[in-house]
Amino acid sequence: MLIRLIEGLFVFWCTILMLRLFLQRGGLHISHPLANLCASATNFVVRPARRLIPPVKGWDMALVVVAFVCLLLLELAINLYIALSINLPFNAIYVLYAVGHALLLLSVSVAYALIACLIIQMVLSFSDPYNPLMQTTSRVLYPLTRPFRFLRIGHFDFSGSVVFLALWLWVGAVVPYLRYFLQ
Repeated sequence: MLIRLIEGLFVFWCTILMLRLFLQRGGLHISHPLANLCASATNFVVRPARRLIPPVKGWDMALVVVAFVCLLLLELAINLYIALSINLPFNAIYVLYAVGHALLLLSVSVAYALIACLIIQMVLSFSDPYNPLMQTTSRVLYPLTRPFRFLRIGHFDFSGSVVFLALWLWVGAVVPYLRYFLQ
């Protein structure tokens, strides 16, 4: 139970990293409160990583690498704990297992960050459609929602609902199945 709680906290922090990545890519200015919050929560690790990891085609890869490394270290620690608790030697299988789980957890963080963008966009579409955050989330989500633009009915656009359901299915059904399969 404690392991799942710690894993959930790591996924939450990596979701903040991925949200920061999407907000930067969408062009949100750092002075915006949400961008500032994401930066404040992650700068202690991201700033040193940026010295080593260059951006790739406008994407801040330091954020992705930091998230993956954190999740990988967590999974390695969990696997080491499990191996020591049942008196098995720690070998390469545990490392491969940890890499697979870290990649799955990173995909969950990306999905949660995109779901957060969808929720922000939905709320702002009703309350403040000219907010800079609305424009940022629209730029981030456009490649995902574009194939479903035919679901627009009058002023209502249901393309985000399809993306939301796909992301929720990924997080709620596919990832748990794959994690079970990797055990």
